[in-house]
Amino acid sequence: MLLVFISALLMLTACSSNEGSSSITNSSNEGNEKKSTEETKADNLKIGVVLMTLSSEYWKIHMAGAQDAAKELGVEIEILGPAEETLYEQQVKMVEDLISTKVNGLVVTPSLPEAMLPALQKAHDANIPVVLVDANVNEFEDRVSFIGTENYEAASKGGEYISDQLNDGDKVLIVRGQMGAKVHDERTEGFQAALESKNIEFIVQDAQSDRVKAVNIVENVLTADPDIKVVFATSDEMALGSFKGLENKDSTHIPLIGFDGTPDGLQAVVDGQMLANIAQDPYRMGYLGVESAVKAIKGESVEKRIDSGAQVYTKDNVEQRIQEIEGYLNN
Repeated sequence: MLLVFISALLMLTACSSNEGSSSITNSSNEGNEKKSTEETKADNLKIGVVLMTLSSEYWKIHMAGAQDAAKELGVEIEILGPAEETLYEQQVKMVEDLISTKVNGLVVTPSLPEAMLPALQKAHDANIPVVLVDANVNEFEDRVSFIGTENYEAASKGGEYISDQLNDGDKVLIVRGQMGAKVHDERTEGFQAALESKNIEFIVQDAQSDRVKAVNIVENVLTADPDIKVVFATSDEMALGSFKGLENKDSTHIPLIGFDGTPDGLQAVVDGQMLANIAQDPYRMGYLGVESAVKAIKGESVEKRIDSGAQVYTKDNVEQRIQEIEGYLNN
């Protein structure tokens, strides 16, 4: 009887021990499975980035920021853009294609806001968070955020910088991007507003962000009216073309101001081809665009408007900025 009692007691103790061990193991497995699921979910996030174009240095810096953010956050990105900024229909198609592939989030720099609006609404209807970068679409109120330069204020800084070199009634040539493009509208208007007290006569020409077209415009305007005192271009591509036009007309003494802060644009300041360059921070835009999209997907809060900043660079401060950009592109 004693042996039977002892055997029964040992069996009960063993069963109790095994049940406890099984419970701990299951709890550990559930935690591991949950963690594994969360890690897989993060690894599977894909962000579509659609830029105005992939063909200029400015957008390559933008790409570098987006790529660095994706790498640090552990998400996949696909970066697309047409050959030229004016090919807005292709850009819209790229956004629609990314929606069809069911990306988790979108970062878009719309070339023509009104053309992009239906595609953005389609993304929202498909529960895809949309972050707008560099150029806003005011009518699209469902955006997660708009990240970019305050273009009007930035261009005003350029106008203020050159103001002392202009007299009442002087003529200023503005070589701008596509008419109707909000970015170039704001840059043109901001520069003009800063010089309002000077009663400047502005000659505004649309070069569609194309370097060759900018060359031709400057040559033609100077042929018709050689008394131009300043040239302002609303992008570096057009500013570099404008310098070539000034050079062809033996008019490189006319001050030239660019806008974007690309490596070539900043180097033109070093070389004396541009008097100044209003530099945006496309790297910061690209980085914050991807970061904000990931936050939105995870349900985290994102500010509705994020200013990426801008600064006027001259020979006095341009070298430091060039070194920063070289670091971005060489990573």
